[in-house]
Amino acid sequence: MIQKPRQVLLALTDTHHGYLKGVIRYAREHRWQLATEMVYNARIPYGWKGDGIVSSTGFRDDLADFIRKAEVPVVEVSFMREDLSVPKVGGDDDQIGRMAAEHFLDRGYQHYAWAPFIRTSAGDQRHASFVKRLRAAGFDCHDLPPLSYAVADSEQTNWVARRHRLITELIALSKPLAIFAFNDGAACEVLNACEEAGIPVPESVAVLGVDNDLLFCEMPGIQLSSIRHDLEGIAYEACALLDRLMSGELPPAEPLRLPPLGLVTRRSTDILAVTNLQVAKALRLIREEFADPTLDVTRIVEATGISRRSLEIAFRRELNRSPGEEILRLRLEKVRRLLEEGDLTIAEVAHAAGFSHPNHLHRIFKKHSGLTPREFRKVSAGHIARNPAPTCPHFRVDFIGSRVAQG
Repeated sequence: MIQKPRQVLLALTDTHHGYLKGVIRYAREHRWQLATEMVYNARIPYGWKGDGIVSSTGFRDDLADFIRKAEVPVVEVSFMREDLSVPKVGGDDDQIGRMAAEHFLDRGYQHYAWAPFIRTSAGDQRHASFVKRLRAAGFDCHDLPPLSYAVADSEQTNWVARRHRLITELIALSKPLAIFAFNDGAACEVLNACEEAGIPVPESVAVLGVDNDLLFCEMPGIQLSSIRHDLEGIAYEACALLDRLMSGELPPAEPLRLPPLGLVTRRSTDILAVTNLQVAKALRLIREEFADPTLDVTRIVEATGISRRSLEIAFRRELNRSPGEEILRLRLEKVRRLLEEGDLTIAEVAHAAGFSHPNHLHRIFKKHSGLTPREFRKVSAGHIARNPAPTCPHFRVDFIGSRVAQG
């Protein structure tokens, strides 16, 4: 006897498309029938009858009330509402905050700020983890004003007043400054404010977001670095939990938290915080021309106007690695990004990243990641990387200088 497909309501409004991809993938694999009207019109389907609900309630009190009164199992795909007592699946905000801090600490920053979107438990956890890691390294963090609002407040709901306050604080803070934003939307608000204030990014202010939403990260202007929050995986696991609940299992005692998939470095943080002018000049040249296979230390020395030994010493003092190791770090970072996000052949990836031959790329990449380029691409594409640490523990290009230096 063929089992009747389960009817599942998507109560997902104003949410990331990554959630939709995860739900669709699970529904296709398990023959669910999805009620998708709310995705388009955001209207609550009062009177709907079905088997379960996947929700992202946010700050909609009417939707939260609808969820509370639902007579079917519900799984929420965020931690936005602490007053909603339903099973929840979300990201590991502690890991996200710690990853952001490590990203900036690796680049040598001493001045930090947090850019909240609105006050949420997820934001509080990211902020707390970020600050804790910074304080362990001996640094403090300035809190910028919220970049959106959840309640009616005359100052907060006035966009002009919020932007003016943000620009005023950005100008006043010590530079170079590293800013961790709650999500990509908040990060773009910071980028726009920097542009309006004439603050160069990333030379004076580096900005990091969360979600890796291409709508924000790849928009014209400064492309945004972002932590790869596993939204698709979160929604997929939420559907799997909902399936178990609809089969009569008891809900878990604790929320399910999925780790981030990694961090994509783009222009907004693609710089290192240095005080030596020759090192800064060398870094700019390296960043602009690292994909040219003819770029070598000799060209960098000629551009800076100091001796090779002086440049090497200054580099080591500022970054704990050599100019050659910095070139390799950027090339491997581009390889990783191309393998994860594109469908170029390995030969095309090698050429685009400045490697003279695919075999050279193969050898160097495996030395620093433990995987061949093809193996890394397979891991990334197959979502085995939801928990990347045990799969590829050594691929941290931010640390490549110390790894090369150690042999």
